[in-house]
Amino acid sequence: MTDTTIEAVDLAREFSRILSEWCQPEELAEIRRHNLTPEYSGCCASHDFYDANQAMIDAIAALGGEFDPDADVPTETDLPIDAAWAVAKRAGFDAAQVDRFV
Repeated sequence: MTDTTIEAVDLAREFSRILSEWCQPEELAEIRRHNLTPEYSGCCASHDFYDANQAMIDAIAALGGEFDPDADVPTETDLPIDAAWAVAKRAGFDAAQVDRFV
């Protein structure tokens, strides 16, 4: 991670924007539908369609951060991936709705 601090809400917004760009509307609707089921309570259906980890890495880069998978695991404060993912999922990966779900 660079010395740029990335806030979870900003990361959630950018991740949602990228994922929405990658997905067809029907796919995004299917992801949202799956995510509402008990089977997906601890995970995210976006992985069933795309490399959602890459979307998160791209979002980090777009916000001026770096993600090095070979480096030591960053702390949640350094890289709020889990928090951002949770917010984005609650917002249905709609970047315009992210602030409502923080």
